[in-house]
This record gives sequence, structure tokens and C-alpha cells, in this order.
Amino acid sequence: MHIGERIKKLRKERRMTQEDLAKILKVAPTAVSAWESGRNKPLMDKLSLMSTCFDIPLSHLIEGSPTVEDNPSMEYLNEKNVRLIGVYGNIPAGEPNFAREYIEAYMPTLNSMLETNKEYFYLKVNGNSMNKEFSDGSLILVEKTTYVESGKIGVVLVNGHDATVKKVNIFEENITLIPSSTDPFYEEKTYNINKDRVRILGKVVQAIKIYD
Repeated sequence: MHIGERIKKLRKERRMTQEDLAKILKVAPTAVSAWESGRNKPLMDKLSLMSTCFDIPLSHLIEGSPTVEDNPSMEYLNEKNVRLIGVYGNIPAGEPNFAREYIEAYMPTLNSMLETNKEYFYLKVNGNSMNKEFSDGSLILVEKTTYVESGKIGVVLVNGHDATVKKVNIFEENITLIPSSTDPFYEEKTYNINKDRVRILGKVVQAIKIYD
């Protein structure tokens, strides 16, 4: 079974039309048709999106995946139960700006993984300061909020610089940002919430790990 046949099988198992899948992936229905017939192959970014849509590992999509018969509880995907969440390569320095112009892509995410009254964004991880949790280049799903409980991982803007991802510890008027890294170069730093320009932008609720 070639990859197009697997895409077709997975799509039908989830009761999606070619148009449904095309809208989620932001491609023409003819592109989906060409993939499924074997006339063309999807690029890796579309394969990655489809693995998220179908809620299976990318390797299963490429090499062969379980069927709905194997997993009857598998959720059917379509436009009605998927929300497109913006992916940011970084959040510009200065005042936080979530404008569309900074969005690099959109990641389809099941509504069942999200709270209806919350806003979310994806952020690409840059660097190794949190590599015990997620590697450089991984995507993290972030709930927009100005409050993060101590011990949780947050996205924080410090002194107007680009947003940083760290474990947060808040005690009285101080906030400590704690790395989780195999590199001893990264050390925890403490800021005064009132005196320093520290702003919590959100809390990490999920990570999509990238493997070399």
C-alpha cells in the first residue's frame, strides 16, 4: 500500500471527504486526489499536519498505521471538530504582538484537546534551555494567560526581549525562571515582578516533540 492509499484509508475511516481534508491542509481538493491516486506525493509539512489531523505518529502515516477497526474510539476529524491554531516562530521583542503577519503556519488541533473559552497559539522552541522537556525546534501549544502556577512551564517576556520558555516559580513579588537543560550554561534567573518588566504570556499545555 503506497502512502496515497494510506491517506485515503485514514481519511475515509474518519468519514472525511477530500474537500474536508483539503480545507484543513489549505490545499486544493485536486491535490488530495493526486496524493491518493499516487500521481503526486505530499511534502513533509503536509504529512506532519496530516499526522496531527489523524492523531497518529508520522511514522505510521508514512510506513503504515492502525485502522479504526483496531481502535474504535478513534475520533473522526473534520472542519467542525478541528480548530486551526497559529504557529509563531517567535514573539517579537517589545510589546507582545500576536498579529497574523507573524504567523508562520496553522496547525489543525482537535477541539477535544482545547477549552472552548480559551485562546491558544503554537510556538517553536528555540535553543536548548529546556531540552529535558522538549528539543530545539519542537512545537509547544500555549494557552494565552497572564497567570502561571508555580512549577508549571510558561512563556514569559522579560525586559522587552523575545519571549522565553521556562519553568516558573512565583514567591511574593519575585518570579524565578528555571531552565530544564542538560547544558550547565543555562541557569535560573529571578526578577522582581514590580520593578522588572516581566510579563507572562501563557502556559504550556502540550508539546509536539521533534526527533532527529
